[in-house]
Amino acid sequence: MNVDRPTSLYMNEIRTPSQRRVSSFCDLTTSSQARKMSRRSRGTAASTDGSERMFENGPTINFTEMMDAMNDNDRDIGERLRRHLQFFFMNPLEKWKVRHQFPYKLALQVLKIIFVTLQLILFAEMRMSHVDFMEDTNTVMRHKFLKEWNDDRDALQYPPAEGRYSVYDGNGIFEHLQFIINSYYSLQTDSFASFSYDTQRVPKNKTDVEDPSFTAGIDFASIPFIEICVDRINSVTINNNTYEFDITDVHECMRLNLTAEEVKEIHGETDAVARAFAKRGVTFKSEDSLIISKACLNFKLRTIHFSPKSGDQKPECYKISVSITFDNSRHTGQVHVGLSTIISYVNVCNGRVIKGVGLGWDTVVMGITDIIVLLLCLSSFVLCLRALIKAHLLKNRAIDYFENNFKTKLSITDQLEFLNLWYVMIVSNDLLIVVGTVSKISIEFRDFDNSVFTLSGILLGMGALLVYVGVLRYFGFFNQYNILILTMKKSIPNMLRFMSCAIVLYVGFLVAGWVIIGPYSMKFRTLGESSEALFSLMNGDDMFATFYTIGDSNTTIKVFGTVYIYIFVSMFIYVVLSLFIAIIMDAYEVVKDRYSYGLSMERSLLKDFVKTAPSLSELNSPTAQAQFAPQALLNLGAGSDSNSVRALHLIDRMRDWVCSLRGSSRFESFSNPLSDQIDPPRDSVVLSTQRV
Repeated sequence: MNVDRPTSLYMNEIRTPSQRRVSSFCDLTTSSQARKMSRRSRGTAASTDGSERMFENGPTINFTEMMDAMNDNDRDIGERLRRHLQFFFMNPLEKWKVRHQFPYKLALQVLKIIFVTLQLILFAEMRMSHVDFMEDTNTVMRHKFLKEWNDDRDALQYPPAEGRYSVYDGNGIFEHLQFIINSYYSLQTDSFASFSYDTQRVPKNKTDVEDPSFTAGIDFASIPFIEICVDRINSVTINNNTYEFDITDVHECMRLNLTAEEVKEIHGETDAVARAFAKRGVTFKSEDSLIISKACLNFKLRTIHFSPKSGDQKPECYKISVSITFDNSRHTGQVHVGLSTIISYVNVCNGRVIKGVGLGWDTVVMGITDIIVLLLCLSSFVLCLRALIKAHLLKNRAIDYFENNFKTKLSITDQLEFLNLWYVMIVSNDLLIVVGTVSKISIEFRDFDNSVFTLSGILLGMGALLVYVGVLRYFGFFNQYNILILTMKKSIPNMLRFMSCAIVLYVGFLVAGWVIIGPYSMKFRTLGESSEALFSLMNGDDMFATFYTIGDSNTTIKVFGTVYIYIFVSMFIYVVLSLFIAIIMDAYEVVKDRYSYGLSMERSLLKDFVKTAPSLSELNSPTAQAQFAPQALLNLGAGSDSNSVRALHLIDRMRDWVCSLRGSSRFESFSNPLSDQIDPPRDSVVLSTQRV
């Protein structure tokens, strides 16, 4: 031994540095593998006995001895509490084996998926029809009132094939104004659509309201005037070496009350527009370029929407508020021209469809689906809310029993075991779907509002998403399907901590890119666009276009932007995203090892107490049915007058009323929990928890 030890030291010294590094790495790898195999071997050995695995370090409190020392009343309450907790932590499949009770909540979730999906399909078709109508109407308005507007500007292209729609001199402004006025006064003769003026005039006798909007022969006196609004400053005086700006904001609006003669002159020559506007105090001369910031032309039209091919066979009347803006707020000589529309439903059209078929099949199906969805969601809401209330009451009873009898407090982690977040999510999606369905029904009764459409879409869409996510809970009861849920549950805390650091780094790159590159790149023009560009770069999207859009006018910015993108892509794709994936993979390995090698689960005071209950060989045996019958568990509503108890009693009375309609009781499955073959002495043993 004395000779071998120095020899090994000398052999280590004569190794080269690279050999020593390789040897150290091999030793480290071997040690890591040995620890992993040791952990798995311990888990495998412990898995042979489930009770020994759960108590390999010994229970923190000897609950059995403490319960033996209690009086009969406290011991009976403790045994009922333990059985109640054991039943509470069972999954629906185990509860079905014990009580043979139909899983109403599971059935409701499956039915909700079917009918909510059908409801969303019908709603999406209806909404798309209206959105397409509004977008098509907006497109027609642009082609009708904007001079030289072409189809290329209607297409969504990135980067856009053409620049912003603009004019660059006063003559161009008047040419556009001439085009707008001519189009407005020839609306009903030149348009291949049911557009008309928003006109309502009261006759002298005032016995009826005439609405000549949808008649092509409307006279000129009935056409409403165009409204023009100008945003400007008070005055500007510029001399050779001095200037004086009175920057008081002035907002003026007037009606462009053109006569029939003026309209005819405007139709023939552009100068007539300048004369008509100058007569009313509005000019667009070169000296006005620093005074006028914005000019808007506003008018209202009406149209009828009728689309029998989409299933909507009832004509609907809409009012179109059109606003054409000449934006000179930058005072650079480039005046941006834009058109916006607000389309709203108006209930001023009276008429009938001569050859009709009554209610369409889609309307009937939509109404029936809405009613079924409301009933399913309300039922699901009541059942899940009842389960949450019972869990809250059980938590309070457990806290009181542990404090009074075991002289210890349940930790926050143990208390959170009673809060079923799946039920919270189901209650949330039920509320979202109910509110969304009610707003959707209001739309079907012609209470049209684009904001209501948007609200209904958001509520129904988010509710449907949560419905589908909630069904994952039932996949989690099977070891072959719950790997996704367990991996996410294990990795979420580490992911949130990692994201906190990554977001700080991301915001730093975001602000720097927006401030430095923003003026020279269309993709970094605003803070929101900068964030979208960086997020796209993280996913490897449109990299070359990002390099290309940085302008060459400033060489320093071009070089900085190129280096900036290289660093950001290298940092977030190769480092941040790789670490993010590594966190998820680490959680996956932990979950897989736990199931493959039987590694010990996390322990808690509450779980230790539940594990002291006698084990059952078969859950569907008469013994198990007797132990977990309602009369063998705690009466959560006894001795309390809280709001939770009153709500629980109300829900139970509603459930009893529903059961009475079926001619049964909610305790029908437990009227005779034991078979006639079991003798009475054994019954008394079954109903009392075995004690060591």
